[in-house]
Amino acid sequence: MSWLLRCINSRRAPIVVAMLVLLGALVLRIADPAAVTRIRDFAFDSYQRLEPRPYNPETPVRIVDIDEAALKEYGQWPWPRTIIAQMVDRLTEKGVAVVAFDAVFAEPDRSSISRMVRDLVAFTDPETVQKLAAAVQDNDKVLADAMAQSRVVTGFGFDVKGSGKPPRTFHGMAFAGDQPSQFLPQQGGTVKSLDLLEAAAKGNGSVNTDVDSIVIRRVPMLFRVAGYQGLFPSLSIEALRVAQEASSYLVKSSGASGEMSFGEKTGIVAIKTGALEVPTDGRGRVVLYDTGHQPQRFISARAVLKDEVPAEKLEGQVIFVGTSAIGLKDLRNTPVQDGVPGVEVHAQLAEQMLEQRFLARPDYADGAEFLYLAAMGLLMVVLLPRLTAGRMALVATILIGAGLIVPWLAYSRYHLLFDPIYPPATLAAIYVSGTALAFMRTERERAEIRGAFGMYLSPDLVEQLARNPSLLQLGGEQREITVMFTDVRGFTTISEQFDPQGLTRFMNRFLTPMTDLILGLKGTIDKYMGDAIMAFWNAPLPVERHAARACDAALAMQARLAVLNAEWKAESEAEGRRHIPVNIGVGLNTGPASVGNFGSTQRFTYSCLGDDVNLASRLEGQCKTYGVGIIIGRKTREAVEDYATLEIDLITVKGKTEPERVYVLLGDASVAKTPAYAALVERQDEFLRLYRSGAFAEALATIEACETAAAGAGWPQSYYQMMRGRLDELIDDSPVDWKGVYVAKDK
Repeated sequence: MSWLLRCINSRRAPIVVAMLVLLGALVLRIADPAAVTRIRDFAFDSYQRLEPRPYNPETPVRIVDIDEAALKEYGQWPWPRTIIAQMVDRLTEKGVAVVAFDAVFAEPDRSSISRMVRDLVAFTDPETVQKLAAAVQDNDKVLADAMAQSRVVTGFGFDVKGSGKPPRTFHGMAFAGDQPSQFLPQQGGTVKSLDLLEAAAKGNGSVNTDVDSIVIRRVPMLFRVAGYQGLFPSLSIEALRVAQEASSYLVKSSGASGEMSFGEKTGIVAIKTGALEVPTDGRGRVVLYDTGHQPQRFISARAVLKDEVPAEKLEGQVIFVGTSAIGLKDLRNTPVQDGVPGVEVHAQLAEQMLEQRFLARPDYADGAEFLYLAAMGLLMVVLLPRLTAGRMALVATILIGAGLIVPWLAYSRYHLLFDPIYPPATLAAIYVSGTALAFMRTERERAEIRGAFGMYLSPDLVEQLARNPSLLQLGGEQREITVMFTDVRGFTTISEQFDPQGLTRFMNRFLTPMTDLILGLKGTIDKYMGDAIMAFWNAPLPVERHAARACDAALAMQARLAVLNAEWKAESEAEGRRHIPVNIGVGLNTGPASVGNFGSTQRFTYSCLGDDVNLASRLEGQCKTYGVGIIIGRKTREAVEDYATLEIDLITVKGKTEPERVYVLLGDASVAKTPAYAALVERQDEFLRLYRSGAFAEALATIEACETAAAGAGWPQSYYQMMRGRLDELIDDSPVDWKGVYVAKDK
């Protein structure tokens, strides 16, 4: 089991498994078991159902049908031979080319009066019986006389329980190439028509179709019988021989002049009689090129006997006599349709031979399919580890599609049969098996990546890296992001009350919920710097309204910290130690930055760099200066105009030469709609106007009203207390070049 797991986990596993699938498929194709043949035949049947042979009513082949109407008129089958003789006479009078019976007249007609009279011997004297028998003509003799005046092909069948005497033959047989009998299946016995009827006929043909399948796909044109020399024709080709008044068949096999067999005995190639040459497979069979059931082929036997069929409809026609009556059970399944009258199979074969429209599976088909499968399968095995999943899927689609489309084009345009199932199915199996193992290995790598980075990166980033590990390389891209910096105020004092283990527990308890809030709002944790957190939004994946999500996270962090402080206070009181409230400052800024993997080839991290990133850090540092919880930059404020923000100053932070308008974040859009917030904004605007104009005393006088408005809006702050001190200094030492801009002294 461990060996199997190692094999599956190996990088070469997809190639090895794909190659094993290919080799197994090639071996199976060489063996070509019956199951593979059945699948191939099903595919060829599907082709014929999609595009059957067009029926041409001008082709001179018709069926005289012993249908339900005829049975109703003339009684159950078998009919007296006198009725059949009458039908032959009618057809002969109309000038038909040949009459072929898809029936075997194996027993004498029991309805013949001559036979019935002989049964009277027990009731009357023999002399009287003999006179009566001599006075009436035997029904079989009547039919034989009618056949003698026409061109009739009688039928025979094969049955292991049949007689040993073979059917009569009316033709010569010539061979070109290898002896054809070695390629034909041997039949054990025959059931043939009466000698009297055979002698009167002009031909004799087998009514059997495909003896190997319940679906008639290939019909032998020639048969051989155990213990007898010579070959026996099928009903369809024998009817056409008689119609042409040809006297023989020429059978071309492998080794004949003009036939390339490379020394191999590949079988029969074609059968020629008269002007018709019929290509066959190696076993002398013609593939049924099916039109499906066509009522236009059929003429009711009743209409013929009633002389209701015009002569022009029958003249020159090759007539097959058979039945479509359900009760007579002569129904067959064909590629296009089930329950087709058996006689229609013979008629369709005759049509194909006259129209010279054949389906053929070339001798080279097996070899071509094998070579195609080997070449394309090997190509897929080679490409499997070298192409991306998308490109490999495209290649597989092209190769499998070619395996489906080319056989269809060969069928629809050239009437050639190539396997559209086995090669494409094998290529699909190669692709699925190889890609399945590659997918399993990729999923294992993704799990490793998730485990390695899931504690440090946002779920979105981890998932992106899991889908595309190639992102783990140095490089970056320019993107607008919103950056957050947070810091715990007075952390040194707080940490002094804990031992190392206690401080660790405290920090985990603080950082875990803060991190959850950031990640829950689609932020990416850049890094932890002691008690500080750096995070950003809109990278590596796009985040809609990323500035608003960052503001929501900052507000949620302040709210969560209030809950934590209440818990820590209760714990401190229970332990008898002094509680030091924990406060954090949050700086937010929005702007373009370079984001990506930065560092060295030995160690790097996904981070962001840029001027606006640095400004976010400076804004966080000003939270302590201004005595507020959250400070946002101008660009962030423009992105969240519907939020409750308040401009607090115009400052030049460390490292910058241009002043920046800074705002405090008080709440979301719902807070911005309150009257208390509107009153605070009005008071603050007046305060800043006086402050920036240099009216420091007047500005100082408004602070009390501002503090009242801040309390009414629920804004806890020490901002106005700080501004009192600043205004006192400015009143005592007013700068000559005052422009309303405060230059920050600290980061």
